[in-house]
Amino acid sequence: MNRLYGNDPVSKGFSPESIAATPARIPAHKRSSVGGPISLTAATFDQYVGASDLPIVIHFWARWCNVSKAMLPHFSTGARKLAGRALFAKVETDREASLAQRYGIECVPSLVIFRNGQEIERHCGAMTAGQLDLWLQPHLEKTT
Repeated sequence: MNRLYGNDPVSKGFSPESIAATPARIPAHKRSSVGGPISLTAATFDQYVGASDLPIVIHFWARWCNVSKAMLPHFSTGARKLAGRALFAKVETDREASLAQRYGIECVPSLVIFRNGQEIERHCGAMTAGQLDLWLQPHLEKTT
């Protein structure tokens, strides 16, 4: 088993911040996506990303990567907490390899922020919901 590629089982009490600096590299095999924030495909990506003035956070993840899977609940928590201030979506890199290639995704999990269809920031590695919130704060609209 190779921890870099996310093949080790996720142990009880695992927290993504413990491995945030060791993201997995993406291999070229395909798997399917499941639940969570909006799942995007190559066919829906541009329409979704270009349709909003709010920042859009895309979680590029892989089903085979335990780090990516461990981060999904944190990403969902962030989506609920920041509803109305940012939009959240995910792309399974193996299923949507063309999107991963288009955006130069070399590790999973990767988070990319878009505004008005343009990439404005990127992070490679896992984050907790709290870390995600702090990372996004400079890009969120101020609400009154």
